[in-house]
Amino acid sequence: MKNRPGLVKTPLDELTYKVNGLAMQVHRELKAGHREVFYQRRLAELCRQAELQVEMEKRVEVWVGEQLVGYLYIDLWIEDCLVVECKALNHDLTDDELSQVLVYLAATGAPVGMLYNFGQPSLEFRRVLRPQPVQDWQKYLFRFVWTPRPAPSFPASDETSQPIRFSVVSPFALQSPVIQSVPASETQSVPVRESVKKSEEKSAPLRESANKSEEKSVPVRESANKSEEKSAPLRESVTESVNPSAPLRESAKKSVNRYAASGVSIDAGNRAVELMWDAVRSTYGPEVLAGIGAFGGLYDAAALKGMQSPVLVASTDGVGTKVKLAAAAGRYRSIGHDIVNHCIDDILVQGARPLFFLDYFATAKLEPQIVAEVVTGISEACRAAGMALLGGETAEMPGVYAEGEFDLAGTIVGVLEREFALPRPDLRPGDLLVGLRSSGPHTNGYSLIRRVFDGLPLETVFPELGISLADALLEPHRSYLSLLWPILSSPSSPVKALAHLTGGGFVENIPRLLPKGLGAVIRRGSWPVPPLFDLIRERGGVDWYEMHRVFNMGIGMVAMMAPDKVDDFRAALGESAWIIGELVPGECKVILE
Repeated sequence: MKNRPGLVKTPLDELTYKVNGLAMQVHRELKAGHREVFYQRRLAELCRQAELQVEMEKRVEVWVGEQLVGYLYIDLWIEDCLVVECKALNHDLTDDELSQVLVYLAATGAPVGMLYNFGQPSLEFRRVLRPQPVQDWQKYLFRFVWTPRPAPSFPASDETSQPIRFSVVSPFALQSPVIQSVPASETQSVPVRESVKKSEEKSAPLRESANKSEEKSVPVRESANKSEEKSAPLRESVTESVNPSAPLRESAKKSVNRYAASGVSIDAGNRAVELMWDAVRSTYGPEVLAGIGAFGGLYDAAALKGMQSPVLVASTDGVGTKVKLAAAAGRYRSIGHDIVNHCIDDILVQGARPLFFLDYFATAKLEPQIVAEVVTGISEACRAAGMALLGGETAEMPGVYAEGEFDLAGTIVGVLEREFALPRPDLRPGDLLVGLRSSGPHTNGYSLIRRVFDGLPLETVFPELGISLADALLEPHRSYLSLLWPILSSPSSPVKALAHLTGGGFVENIPRLLPKGLGAVIRRGSWPVPPLFDLIRERGGVDWYEMHRVFNMGIGMVAMMAPDKVDDFRAALGESAWIIGELVPGECKVILE
């Protein structure tokens, strides 16, 4: 590429070009329309595959004098020298985003920052040079500082005697961000602002920091020029913090967090709690006496006094390998719905309504945004069910889980009246089995599913599905609580038993509730099987018996009742349901016909 006068070279040109190419790949894969954390995580994955060292949500301590006032969080910190900020905006990048990158560059001393906007049809990006002395730091730095509870007081704008220091410093901090300006006579060049649109910008003071290398000082805002004499230069503070003789740098070296070095970050855990805090508390009612943040959740059971003979029902389960597909697609919130709804259905078959829920999230390396997204999904499902997310655990276990892997489990506690417990003792031959539709495979059979579709992009759309594989396979587990509870809570409920078709499908789950001397016949073809299951069977070469033993085949819940009660039951449901079989004399087995 031919040079043009006024362009400059930086010490990170090769690295920024590589990262820029990976960012373009991310946009091609995911396209617009996702939350920024998904682009951030995918770009981090590609960087690691390219053998680049990368940290997500890099925490930078901000000190004013001897006071720790808060933290900066950099989306991606690559090779200990490159700042990358990911956005998912439906409008062009503004001065706010550029000023954020400039602050990160000033704080770390990194020579170059990359700013990406994945939220539009075409990837928008900016390559930003580290500013020289930045004035009026109090007004702009603290806009991007995250402060723990309780928030410390920030220094007043005229307190210039207190130097600002940071805990993360690039090895390029003492070097100029520009290797050389490019004269018109050269024949080769590495343009820094090649990506910048050629439109005139009214917000020039911010932009000029990246394309006017001849300036001696670049203000973060125009108002900064007016306060030069009153503000401490930020770069001077950064330079002081890099000086090996500075007390803060010495203390930082001596206080290396050995626990974090071993792979466990307490700070990341705290950040995750901060991000999920509001979502979790939104599930609380007056019965929750202590929840998130406490050593144990406290739930007021006084309401149970109004019951005749209350029985507590508890269940624990996991989502299984569906989490791997969710991670590959960058869709984490739906997994939260999966675990809650699965557990709700497990206690619903015994006639219980939910009271509260506990979750367990374990991973090799904690990514606060991902954990918060999962827990937000859990909270949404809990609110829909009218139960509290009373507590949970987030575990970071390097060496136990592979990098990028995680697992999710949950425990539910509900209550029922003893006399209405299911299954009822009056099941008999001739009772009919009524099937209720599922929303998909729910949370079972995903090890086989992943093998069947191995190598296919999740964006693939099969004609018989009409939607992408990701949409079809990651549809959340259906909760039958709102559908069935109005019927089950009635003293005249016709339902004698319920079977939740989870792992084991028809063959293994229906016998779990049959008394001795009873079996069941399932009549294949008596309900419409969704095309996804036919696709799995055909592509995987799976025989029909195994399909019914692994998958729900479009039936997520089975209700058993006397034949004369079926019409009233179906009318009360308000949706389609199918008679799929009946109970017969036998030895607790299912016969597929």
